[in-house]
Amino acid sequence: MRSARRAAAVAVTGLGVVALAMLPAAGCRGREVGPFADAPVVLVSIDTLRADHLAAYGYRAGRTPRLDALARDGVVFEDVYSHCPLTLPAHASLLTGLLPPHHGVRDNLGFALDPSRRTLAARYHAAGVATGGAVSAYVLRRATGIGAGFDWFDDAIPIDTTRRGLAEQQRDGAITVEAVSSWIEARGAQRFFAFLHLYEPHTPYTPPPAYRDLGHPYDGEIAYADELVGRLLDRLAAKGLLGRAIVAVTSDHGEGLGDHGEAEHGLFVYRESVRVPWILRLPGRLRAGTRVSGVVAQADIAPTLLDLSGLEARGMDGISRRAALAGAPVAARPVYSETLFPHYHFGWSELLAATDERLRYIRAPRPELYDIRDDPGEKRNLVASRPQAAAGLQTWVEAQAGGAPPAAAAVPLDVRERMQALGYLGSGPAPSVPTGPAADPKDRVAAYEAFRAATALRQEGRDAEAVAALEKVLASDPGMLDAREVLGECLFHLGRTRDAIAALQAVLERDPERASAHLALARLYAIGGNRAEMERHAARAAGAEPGKAFEMLAEATFAARRMDDADAFARRAVAADPERVIAHYVLGLVAASRGKCEEALGDYGRADQTRQRQQGLVVPGLQARIGECLARLGREAEAERAFQAEIAAQPSSVDGRMGLAILYRSLGRDEAAREALAGIVTANPQAGANEYWTVVRSLAGLGDAPAARQWAARARERFPNDKRFR
Repeated sequence: MRSARRAAAVAVTGLGVVALAMLPAAGCRGREVGPFADAPVVLVSIDTLRADHLAAYGYRAGRTPRLDALARDGVVFEDVYSHCPLTLPAHASLLTGLLPPHHGVRDNLGFALDPSRRTLAARYHAAGVATGGAVSAYVLRRATGIGAGFDWFDDAIPIDTTRRGLAEQQRDGAITVEAVSSWIEARGAQRFFAFLHLYEPHTPYTPPPAYRDLGHPYDGEIAYADELVGRLLDRLAAKGLLGRAIVAVTSDHGEGLGDHGEAEHGLFVYRESVRVPWILRLPGRLRAGTRVSGVVAQADIAPTLLDLSGLEARGMDGISRRAALAGAPVAARPVYSETLFPHYHFGWSELLAATDERLRYIRAPRPELYDIRDDPGEKRNLVASRPQAAAGLQTWVEAQAGGAPPAAAAVPLDVRERMQALGYLGSGPAPSVPTGPAADPKDRVAAYEAFRAATALRQEGRDAEAVAALEKVLASDPGMLDAREVLGECLFHLGRTRDAIAALQAVLERDPERASAHLALARLYAIGGNRAEMERHAARAAGAEPGKAFEMLAEATFAARRMDDADAFARRAVAADPERVIAHYVLGLVAASRGKCEEALGDYGRADQTRQRQQGLVVPGLQARIGECLARLGREAEAERAFQAEIAAQPSSVDGRMGLAILYRSLGRDEAAREALAGIVTANPQAGANEYWTVVRSLAGLGDAPAARQWAARARERFPNDKRFR
């Protein structure tokens, strides 16, 4: 492997494409920046933020005053490239300073960071520095290994079983900012390293109302992320920390926005998907306003932060850029990028890329070469006219990749479902390796985007439109099993059960062991009352997913109000996997429906204990159900605490607030009941007519007619065309 890399380096250098020699250390002697041994360090990753949508990188259509100010107060690295356009592999590189082939995380699914790959947090922790991090999406949950080395790591992402795909699996960045800020403030004078991950502006693009006037909702989401970064900086300033801190703001990857046919990210490695910002604010605003030109790797961020902190950074692929802060030229090195997403999820070709000061090469079935000085949008492929340069870069990039893509580990179905709920397509592995040459993703992007658009329609509940779109996808690419499986789900939601079953059976004809399709069929037959077929498909799925299979059946039969079946399936789920939170929860729901509150409390308690062991899980409604049982048993004080716990976890919780209001009303605490219900609206920044209607209807149901009329009047002012409030 070493000889191959040396040969590749010689080939590239011989072309005059890159110079791999490092500058002598003496060149910066006497004008070094740092180290800052006592400075706190804050690293912010704004997910899916492409560099060219920030004013600091020349964009004029957005609104990012806080990041603009940070750029003026700090150093802007002008050309930084991610190593992968996927959240988990890119963050693994960001936090380890290693390339994906070396840290081993090659996709969002089927991989986890090995503890032997030391993260920034682990290195700071070993140096006696307090380490804390908080993330905003399930894809960076603790189980991926990203949380290694953190003394405190907040990955509490709600699981909402009332939504399709089980959950949204992300949280508002405001919650994450508050968590990180509170942790920082609790450190006192202790030196710390803090990591904040914001999921804005990842899809879906749903900016708050204040930012919906921008031309593209993606820019609105960036504007909201800018506000959130500002909140963190304000909290640092209020504690007197900002002036002496090292603050780095970057991103994991960019976003396609249709530039090469891809709307989002993961499929391609063009610049819009892998060029990211890096703004670095130094203590005392040192080097404020500096801009560093030259190609820099995402893997360089970790060693630079460690170097600025006076700590060693051995064993990393990245190099420290501290010398560049003092004005030294950036050492010229190409940057490696990859996406194995097309390979793992569709059986298409992987893509590998090399970026140097002038050229970008993409290894694909039809390779691509671009002169990014003359053609920054990568529209004119120069492979035919510059074959020698393309060949040299191909040799180099293949040496970095280290051979054929490794196999991904089996992924539990519930993990795949939660990733699908975040909008990740192809969350199941390709059913088989293609027998012929792998397809070039360029040739399949139209089908991929059509599938993505159809999936978005499904997530929005527009099933009829989704069915029409999916049928078009399958007409052009009948082998896309994920699309056929989604089609089955949509057909079921439209009441076309027979067609849904046919679609899912067609999936199983091509992939007979596909557990997700068996489970979907089992759910359909359970709701339809065909016990024999339900159990047959559950049995097929249970071979691979016993806990999940029986848990899903328990949920389905409970929703159909078939309590005996729900109880039986939940018990089988728990027998197969005692850590099935929802199975314990269903047992509690069944017991409560039968008036067995003491028994229900035991099941709810086991669900809650299991939830706590699986750090990061929040089950909406669980504490409210506990409160209901306690109230029925006359244990009002405990019930109140349970309802308050539900509200603390989700401030606008309808279940928690309605339960608390009923309790207060029964105790004659009418004003407290009104206040509890009001929070359904006041604690929800996105509250609309439905939330107002819930408050009005609940107050009326409690017999509080005056308060119901007051809320109806408020609603009429905001929603004058809604007939419910007349």
